[in-house]
Amino acid sequence: MPPRLRLFLAVLLALVLLPSLFLRDRGMRWDHARRLEIAALPVSPRAAEGLGPFRLAGAWELHSDDFLFGGYSALIARPGGRLLALSDRNGRLDFREPPGTPAPFLMSRISVDPREVRGIADAEAATSDAAGTIWISWEDRHMISRIDRAFTHEVRVLPKELRGWSSQFGAESMARDGAGRFILVSEDFVPRSYERQHETLVYPSDPTEGAEGLVGPAMASATHGRLFASTGYRPTDMALLPDGRALILLRRLVWPLPLRFSGRIALADPAELRRTGVWHARDLAYLDPPLPTDNYEGLAVRPRADGKLDVWVISDDNKASTQRTLLLKLVLDPADLPR
Repeated sequence: MPPRLRLFLAVLLALVLLPSLFLRDRGMRWDHARRLEIAALPVSPRAAEGLGPFRLAGAWELHSDDFLFGGYSALIARPGGRLLALSDRNGRLDFREPPGTPAPFLMSRISVDPREVRGIADAEAATSDAAGTIWISWEDRHMISRIDRAFTHEVRVLPKELRGWSSQFGAESMARDGAGRFILVSEDFVPRSYERQHETLVYPSDPTEGAEGLVGPAMASATHGRLFASTGYRPTDMALLPDGRALILLRRLVWPLPLRFSGRIALADPAELRRTGVWHARDLAYLDPPLPTDNYEGLAVRPRADGKLDVWVISDDNKASTQRTLLLKLVLDPADLPR
């Protein structure tokens, strides 16, 4: 896409979203009682037709008038049947998986440093380990932070490899594999790639390891690669499967107006990336109507006792009155995946 056309579309999108943002903010109540509602959505039998190997187990809409609610761009499956959603406005929501009550739930800020409440906001990707440590990619600051399970201690680094990435379409997906490697994927398209390729970084170890203080340089150096995905679709999140392959959530803005989104869940193999420097995402599922759709940006995978996987997907409502925070539960049998 020519740079001038891309700039025009970005400005047009901002003009479309601006009125809805004002409508949402003007009626917002600062609800310090921290109320949260999760309502099941009626789903047509036809909604699952485009899901491929996935089975639709439920769809819900989340709602709260709290100023910390909404804008969720990353999702982590935590022990005890809980989900942790992180927003691009420095908010976190820890709640129990539906169906059933979300209580007890926690709605709070991400950053543990009170000086950074306004200075750091755009959390776009997250990953965790078995101990509950969480790593977050902050898109607008080109930063990666490591936070303990209780959100009481944080270190941050500014990797040199991220400095040239866009603050609007930067590190949108991140995953940590069983060997401790970290994979980051840019939402932006590589120039002259026909809107198919996305810059990818692989760190051989924790990029925050050895960092001192709140902000410092990353100790590890990354290797570069490229992800090939469906034309026009941007990767918005990623989660690794038990076999080491990755599910990648993809999203495309559908033109013209009204504002709509199309989603995909694709399968890609990091082993291919390490071996060749490129990896290819193969579409498995189509997140389009009549399935409840919105701006899906968060993806999490939870292994089940029966060998199947629960796959959770959450949407970013952009704090807009015309959008919703949707949550999907999909069930996947790894035996149904292509080899």
